[in-house]
Amino acid sequence: MLLYSYGFVKIMKTEIESFLEFAKHIEKLKNIERFKGHFYWKDYPQLERYESVADHSWRVAMLVLLFQDKLSQKIDITKAIKMALLHDLAEIIAGDASPLGEDGTGKNSHAFNSQKAAERHEEELNAAQKLFSLLPAKISKDLFDTWMEFEQQEKFEARFVKSLDRMEAMLQVLSYRQGHVFPEHLDFNIKYGLKGADVDPALTAFGQIIAQEMKTKFRPFGK
Repeated sequence: MLLYSYGFVKIMKTEIESFLEFAKHIEKLKNIERFKGHFYWKDYPQLERYESVADHSWRVAMLVLLFQDKLSQKIDITKAIKMALLHDLAEIIAGDASPLGEDGTGKNSHAFNSQKAAERHEEELNAAQKLFSLLPAKISKDLFDTWMEFEQQEKFEARFVKSLDRMEAMLQVLSYRQGHVFPEHLDFNIKYGLKGADVDPALTAFGQIIAQEMKTKFRPFGK
């Protein structure tokens, strides 16, 4: 019995050590700056601090909590929160690809180009597999499966979180620029930010409120 107990403690210690290794790796998400250097953003005055991808994921998770009782159907809130926290972890290895692309339209990025989206998914898939492999098998499979479910965008929770993911970016643009943007940037933000918002009436309404505020505060930016 003592030997068994010792073995159990030893196994648990090894697993917890893997948690430490994983925690060290995900620290890197705090250091990935969103928007910095992207099309349009390279021409705006530089900010003292750009939000990190971890900042973004946190607010997406908070929005998930706020909307859980406003939706037209019941959701698995635990799964949705996990998706919000996990959805961008692969960027630690794959990097933060801009949906704006090379010309600010998104036509040559994963935002509106299906081939680029497939290529991006493959990059992030490999990154997710590598990252989650740092964890014990059972936990690794659970997190990877949840991440993959989000990527596949087939179930309501995944589409719900993805919609909030895009809207959170709209909120951040509004926070940074207060409407003082290139007209083309405003158009892109609304078009991409509302993509998939029809997943639920509550999200449609939320997206329209954000878009209206962006339009109301709009002042054209020029170089």
